[in-house]
Formats: sequence, structure tokens, C-alpha cells
Amino acid sequence: MKIKQVIAAAALLFSPVAFADNILVVMSDASEMMLKGGTKYETGFYSNELMEPVKIFLDEGHTLTFASPKGMAPTLDVNSDTLDHYKKDQEYYDAHNSLLEELKITDPNNSPVVSFSRIEQIGIENFDAIFVPGGHAPLADLVANEKLGKFLIHFNKKGKPTGLVCHGPAALLSALPNSKEFEASMKRGEEPKSVTGWIYENYDLTSFSNTEEATATKYYLKGDELFYTPEDALTYAGGDYKRSKADWGEKVVVDRELITGQNPASAVGVANKMLKMLK
Repeated sequence: MKIKQVIAAAALLFSPVAFADNILVVMSDASEMMLKGGTKYETGFYSNELMEPVKIFLDEGHTLTFASPKGMAPTLDVNSDTLDHYKKDQEYYDAHNSLLEELKITDPNNSPVVSFSRIEQIGIENFDAIFVPGGHAPLADLVANEKLGKFLIHFNKKGKPTGLVCHGPAALLSALPNSKEFEASMKRGEEPKSVTGWIYENYDLTSFSNTEEATATKYYLKGDELFYTPEDALTYAGGDYKRSKADWGEKVVVDRELITGQNPASAVGVANKMLKMLK
């Protein structure tokens, strides 16, 4: 082999791209959801909770595969499209917003998002980590999704990084053996019975807190309420819930392969912990 070819091969071997991991980014198909009082609430993914981690992963040379239950283009929660979630920095906001447009994630005709069925065809074993952003949307179609539950069981058994932010951790409930019954009980306002066999039982974890949800209810849900909160559901399921001392403060909890973030301010922290675990 010629010297130049050897040098080129060595450069590829030791470049970040050569060791790129394939990260599965799980989204919701929901653009609206029914609230407890009968209100239809427009929802979607939270801008910075998706795009800050996505940019971090891509900047590190990793490959991202976006997926949702049906493979629909996800909806941006308009309440999240603000400088407040991007350090109140216009340049920082523009960089992430431009990336969102470049990736065409929300484009109905060109979105790269594939269905969970397609992920099954690809093989969940071909992914090295999974990430789930928040916004209220995960509560609409991820909590009792059987395919997602199987994906999470794979990542748990293999000890692969599993990162979720804000309302995203509610998706962990899909790994319950009786996730549909559990969700139905929560919606009826009943404490679920016979909750056993959850792979995340006794894990330290976090999610959007009840007190933060109270604020969201006041300003975004127009006085209506969710059927249940992520904090309550994860606690009933058997998780050891942790939170920040004050609302809206960054809180990232790591327990074994599981990395959870409490709120929008925790998205970067979750992404960085995932990178550290991948390395």
C-alpha cells in the first residue's frame, strides 16, 4: 500500500466519524391531545429539548435516526420556539433553528422520520443509544406503545445509553408489562394496581415536576389539566423520583444506563452524559 493510502486509512481509523454511534431519536406523532376537561391542546416536541442534543450528537460525528410510532413528521410546540430556551442568545438560537430546517424534521413531504415498524426491520440491535425529547406530545402516544417498550427493553438488557428529557421520561412506562392498563388507570384517576416487572423499578430518575406542571397548566393549558403527570406516573410505576431544589433548574439523573433530565434546562446535560457513556 502506498504511503499516502496508509496515511489516509489511519486518518479515517482515528477520526471521530470512524467510531460514530447510531443514536435512535424517538419522537411523537401527536400534534394535539385531549385534556382532562375536554380541551384539545395543540402540542408537539419542545424545540431546545430536541435540537440542543441533536446538534451536540451531530457535532460529535454520530449518526441519528429519527423515528415515531407511525413515521409522521413531528410538530414543533410553538410555546417552545423562543430565545428563552436558547440562553436568550439570538446567534445560538439561529444555529439550532437553521439545523432544524436543514434536517427537514417537521417537513410533511421530506421528513427523515421513519416508523417504529421500520426500526424493527432495520433491527433495534443496530442502534447504540436512544434519546427521547419532551414537550407534552409523548404523553399522547408513547406511554403505552408496545414497540417502543420492546426497544427500551433491548437498551436496558444491553446497558446502552437511554436518555430522556422533561415529558420524554413518560415513554419509559411503555416498558411496563401492562402499560395499556397502567395508562388507563392513570387516566381514570386511579392508583394503578399490581405494578410489577418494570425494568426501571427502583431506578433513580426525573421528569418534568408536578410544580412545574402546575405553572404550565396555568399559562399553556388554559386552566385545563393533564389526565396525569409524568412525576406521578413514574413514581406509581416504581421509579425513585428526584428533582431540582427549585423549579426550572437543571437536573440530570444518571442510574446505570438511564439518563433523565427534569426540564428544558436539562437537555444539554442529558446529551453530554450520553456522550460520556458512549465513549
